[in-house]
Amino acid sequence: MLDIEEPLVKNKKYPFFKTPRLGGSRRIRNRLVQKQGLCNISLKNVPKQRRKYFSDIFTTVIEMKWRWCLLYFSLSFMISWSFFATVYYLIAKQHGDIEQIANATWTPCIVNVHNELNAFLFSFTTQTTIGYGFRYPTDACPLTIVTMCFQFMWGVMTQTLMAGIIFSKLARPIKRAATLIFSKNAVICLRDGKLCLLFRVGDMRKSSLAEAHVRLQMIKRCVTYEGELLPFHQFDMDVGYDQGLDRVFVIWPITICHEIDERSPLWEIGADDLKSAKFEIIAILEGVVESVGSTTQARTSYLPSEILWGHRFEKLVHYKKENGQYNIDFGKFHNVYSVNTPTCSAAEIERLRSEGTFNESEYQMYPPSDNKLNLLDNDEMSPVRDSMDLSNQVPQIQILRRDSDEDPDAGEESMELVDLGIHHKCSIRSQSPIINSTAHLLQPMHKNSCSVRRGMLAPPASHS
Repeated sequence: MLDIEEPLVKNKKYPFFKTPRLGGSRRIRNRLVQKQGLCNISLKNVPKQRRKYFSDIFTTVIEMKWRWCLLYFSLSFMISWSFFATVYYLIAKQHGDIEQIANATWTPCIVNVHNELNAFLFSFTTQTTIGYGFRYPTDACPLTIVTMCFQFMWGVMTQTLMAGIIFSKLARPIKRAATLIFSKNAVICLRDGKLCLLFRVGDMRKSSLAEAHVRLQMIKRCVTYEGELLPFHQFDMDVGYDQGLDRVFVIWPITICHEIDERSPLWEIGADDLKSAKFEIIAILEGVVESVGSTTQARTSYLPSEILWGHRFEKLVHYKKENGQYNIDFGKFHNVYSVNTPTCSAAEIERLRSEGTFNESEYQMYPPSDNKLNLLDNDEMSPVRDSMDLSNQVPQIQILRRDSDEDPDAGEESMELVDLGIHHKCSIRSQSPIINSTAHLLQPMHKNSCSVRRGMLAPPASHS
């Protein structure tokens, strides 16, 4: 496992910075990034750490916990009021106002300021611009007027800084990541004849992220040819950067796919190897928050124990003709179902294919075929059926197609002749519910040297 032996950060030297919370557990191993996206790291022996923090005081205050931030602002106001109250009291005492309290003809610097408490109330009134009443300044002491000007400017700067920091803390895009969710588990299954790592991302808000894109990295210990040990080496896992598939539109939950090929760090890992594997896969979703125009980032991670071999995610988007909307059931967001999947690695599957011993039909809902598909109306079926090029080895069925509540484009009833041998991802009919309904007619033909993890040939029926 990853050697992450240090406990989570409890910075005694700077206790006012945020540290990860993990539900009472203070010592968690084998995970760099928590499921909530917090990083399980600590910084030690940083030179001139205090100076570097306060050289960027605004970011330092932004990253403080709320209780420390409010406490420091309260203390700054109290210190400011007390400091200027002391100045006003010393000016009044030097002018002789304290000794001339009973003299009705005496003009003091500040009327009705006879002790420290009176000076504090005058200072508080001046900085908060409440307005003078019982206590007010006179023109007998120009130094009092100059001090009032400095206090007013200091008060404006302090209040502006406080308002800006509170607004920035409330509008931080990191809070937007709280409504971006990842599936609890990742799955590995076949897609278009290739093993793929899949996980799901979703957004619980109706306002979508702009320019959203996904990154995937594996953290694993490795050793170079020269014998150098890299304890946390980062392997990039392609999710379609070249084709632009990493840029997603998360208005509905999206399943992110990493194809396990020669460049993938999972290329030589099979189902049995996964049980003893030592790595961590970090998933990152970034995008621009439309309301504030700032970039936000949501993170999670998957350990080998959280990757399910031979599973797929359940369907959670359903169309309702009653209201004409697509309903997303987040209660099924983490649900998976088992499917037929080879237990050997992607490298072993490629070797079996090159030898011609890999049985594709063992894992397909629709075996490959070059036959034609004809969808005809009922009155046109008979005269054309004889001219169709259909193999006797592939079953042919007639299906009465009716309007479906989940298909917004479903038309009137029509008879369709379906060739079950078509399996092309680019084909529209390959995704049709008509073909899906015939999956139970297909049975595995034979086995090869790569064992099969049995599962469903079709996803479980959904009840909306």
